[in-house]
Parts: sequence; structure tokens; C-alpha cells
Amino acid sequence: MAGKRSRPLCLGIKSGASAARAMAQTLGISIMTVQTFCFDMAGAGDVSLLENWIKTLPVGQIRRLVVLAKTEGHHAPNDFSRDLLKLQLDRVFQESALTDRSLSMLAIGSEGVGSPKGFAFVELDPGKSQGGSDAGESSARLALGTACSEPVPIEDIGTLRLVDRVTRCAEAAIADARLEPEQVELLFIKSPMLPARHPAATPLNSQLHRGRAISALGGGVALGEVDRERLTEESIAKDLSIYTRHVQGIAGAEIRRIEVVAMGNRPGAGGNLRIASTHTRDLLDQRSLRVLFTEQGLRSDPFGELIDGDRIEALIAKMMVPEDGLVRGSRTTVYTSGWAPESHIRAAASGVLGSLLGHLRFFVSADSVHQAPIGGGMAAIVVRC
Repeated sequence: MAGKRSRPLCLGIKSGASAARAMAQTLGISIMTVQTFCFDMAGAGDVSLLENWIKTLPVGQIRRLVVLAKTEGHHAPNDFSRDLLKLQLDRVFQESALTDRSLSMLAIGSEGVGSPKGFAFVELDPGKSQGGSDAGESSARLALGTACSEPVPIEDIGTLRLVDRVTRCAEAAIADARLEPEQVELLFIKSPMLPARHPAATPLNSQLHRGRAISALGGGVALGEVDRERLTEESIAKDLSIYTRHVQGIAGAEIRRIEVVAMGNRPGAGGNLRIASTHTRDLLDQRSLRVLFTEQGLRSDPFGELIDGDRIEALIAKMMVPEDGLVRGSRTTVYTSGWAPESHIRAAASGVLGSLLGHLRFFVSADSVHQAPIGGGMAAIVVRC
């Protein structure tokens, strides 16, 4: 079980940020500033809004560019929506001279009121000559780090050895963000799996559920939320008493390497963004999210509607229905209908999240195995302070 810690506040509380900023300037260390941009897509290959936004940035100051995006594909074998988006993103990165500084992590599924869109996070290094940033007397601000592994040997995919590889890659991403493990609010991890048609495919290395579990467990070990000694080949995706607090894990057959994005709040970081996260009890748990919003200084009217919901730049969530299909004691058809369970979950979650936020700036995925208590979920919000 993951340990608990107090959540960061976004209330302008004074901290050591100004001292850290002054020290950084004295030592000639740049103050990194993270900006974010949410872009809609008219189709799976439409990145025009992102492309225009990148043109407004000082490209020479970009240290990292991360794009998380959801396409509207149906996830069948002949669904190439994610591939088309990847081609277009790679083109934009290349034409902007950002290939070596960029990472895209893409997923399929915008059911319900989920809107096909992407979230770009850019970390700018203004350099010593720019005189730092606007961190000033504020509390810690959003910091961003990434890491990618070497190609993973086929024989390691689906095994405990891949968990260890994920851990090392996650540790590298945390270090890249200059965060301590306890400062991390979200590790977003994608690990490789084999397509079912691959000659070496087995139930262990070609199963999405197990791949997501491996991503989560590896990240949990890196954060100290999972005891590596408890893990065995048999416990992966089976012993659900083991779960993380600040990890969202996905998997894909289109990659051969591990990809990790680390986000947390670091004193002295620039900008006006923070990130905070929470577990949810189940798919209907609005209370945990409302508590999270309140803790970040967001206000609601007497009827529970967010007054300043536009301050939430992004909500990134993992949701799940337990394997017995029960939600608060009632039977559902999530696992017994002809519709894919993940599609059921994303569609339902989209309504819950959209109604809470009052907008569609969310990225929701299904299957929170090892990422929350059984049947629960995990959500992280990026808030403008």
C-alpha cells in the first residue's frame, strides 16, 4: 500500500522559493519555467493549433517538450489514428528543431464526452541573462522531467526484469526534473509490450493489463511507494493490495522503449503552474476530486459548480471498475457486454469529470491496476495559481 503525504497547496503561501531563486541566480543556475497548452484536434492528424503555438515560443530556450494526447480511434487492429498523430507530431518536432528535446505519449479512446485533444508541456530555460522568472515569494511550482530507456529486449517484456528497467528509467526522469521522490505528484509511464501477432507473443508479454501493471509497479518502486521485495512474477497484476500513490501506467505495442514523464512541485521553479493529485474511491467518487480542487484554492458556488474551473489547465486521470463489475454494490455490464470494458470506463468517467470541471480539458484512461486501491482511480490536476 502506498504511503500518504500532505498535498501541496496553491494558495500563494510563502516558502523557500525566493531563497532558492536568489541562490540559483548567484550560482548562475537558470530558473526553469513550465508552460502548458491544450489543443483540440479536428482529426487524428490535426496538430495545427500545436504547431502555431510552438511558433510563438523561444525555441532556443526550450529544454523539454512533452505532448500527451488522446485520439478518437476505436482501438481495433485496423485503427491507425495514433500512428497518424505520431507521424504529424514527429514532423512538427523535426521542423521546429525539437526532435531531441521532445517526447509524445499517445493514447486511443475519446468515448462519451471525451474530446480528442492534446496537452503540451514545455519547460523553458531562460538562461542566466534573463534574470530568472516570476517564482518570487510563491510556493513551489511545476517542474518537468523526462527519460527514455534503450530498446527493451523481447525476453524482458512482461517480466519482473521490465519492472526493474521501469524503475531505473523513472529514477532518471525524477532526476531530470530535479525533484526528490517525495515532491513528485505524477509519474506518467509507458512501457512496451508485444502485439498479439508477434511470433514471440505470450499471454504475459502481449497483455495490456499486465503491461500497465508493470509500468505502475516500476514507478512505485522508484518513488518508494512499492516495496521491491514484495514483488514476484506472480504478483504482477494479481496482488492488488500493492498499489502506488502518484503513478499512472500505460503500455503499448508500438514502442520498444520505456518512456517516463515526471511532474512535481519544486521550490524555486518558475512559472505559475502547480500539480496535485489524489486517489478516488470508485468511478462515481466526486468528493475526493472536490476536496482536491478545494485544497488547490478553487472555489465553488452554493450549488457545487466550480467558479474558477478555468484555472485547471489539465486533469489527467486513471479510472477503473473492479473485476466483479460491481459499483457501490450494483451490477454493471462493463465486463459482460460486447463493448470493450475500457470504452465503458472512459465514457462514464468523461461524464463525471466533464460535469465537475465544466470543460473538457481532461485526459482519462482506463485500468488503474496497481495505481489505486481496488476499484479506485488516480487523478492529477495542473492548476494555474
